[in-house]
Amino acid sequence: MPLDVTARAPSEPYLSPVPGACYLCKGRRLRLRYPARGPRGAGDAAAYRCTSFGHRTHPPIWECEECQMLFQWPLPSAAELLRAYQDVEDPLYVAEKDNRYRTFRRVLQALGPAQGRTLLDVGAYCGYFLDVAREGGFRPEGLELSRWAAGHARSLGFTVHGRPLRELAAEGRTYDVVTLWDVVEHFADPREELAAAFQLVRPGGRLYLSTIDASSLVARVLGGQWPWLMDMHLFYFGRSTLAMLLEEVGFQVVEARTYTHIISADYLLRKLGASFQPLAPVMGGLRRLVPPGWSVPFNLGDNMLMAAERP
Repeated sequence: MPLDVTARAPSEPYLSPVPGACYLCKGRRLRLRYPARGPRGAGDAAAYRCTSFGHRTHPPIWECEECQMLFQWPLPSAAELLRAYQDVEDPLYVAEKDNRYRTFRRVLQALGPAQGRTLLDVGAYCGYFLDVAREGGFRPEGLELSRWAAGHARSLGFTVHGRPLRELAAEGRTYDVVTLWDVVEHFADPREELAAAFQLVRPGGRLYLSTIDASSLVARVLGGQWPWLMDMHLFYFGRSTLAMLLEEVGFQVVEARTYTHIISADYLLRKLGASFQPLAPVMGGLRRLVPPGWSVPFNLGDNMLMAAERP
């Protein structure tokens, strides 16, 4: 049966305890890949911050043995997620502002010449990519559900839509470029959201998105110790499963590569300490020795960037 959390009543936050079929391919050969760990964080806005330290705290994660799609089950309801996203506040993200700009200036190169093209950044957060895109010659707008983050983005002078993607698509708007940086794994229904993104991309335009890569060597070697197994990640795509879904909704995948984040040395050490608890004392000691302002390119091959075109 297809997974449709949007059809559930707000008073019913979870679906059945065992999935009836794979979300992606509808296959029925499923197995519990990673049992639940830690306290349930859904409904708590702090669990959905970009800078969340809730590594390896998650509900059950299931795997489809036919297409290798990984996904949380049971899922929180769409209404529960919407409330949590709207309430997100993330001061640490602001503290890392300079490195976010460095990350986005690097990734902007993947979009090619701006030439005044229109751009919609879905999950625009505090508007830093919008600012970089504007500097590069694009005409950007954002979509952001967090009231706190949308306020930051609007203070930079941008139009930021504060409603779900499907509602924006229903208005008949189109853009030359749509971007989703580390967003698709958070959607309650990625198929519905990417179908809405397809409507928003003009024919010949492109979608660019980044997400964690569950098919990467790092993810496969670490298994249950992979730090990106978290409450806030509802779906875990690999390159083949993400391409499958993009092509299902009408896109043609044109490129896939790894994605590099620029982060401060202090933030990296804090993340490593939270991700691998036995190392926390060592990471704490290093934080006292390493200049916190150092910027570090971070790429272990388990973040991917994919570009797709609307025919």
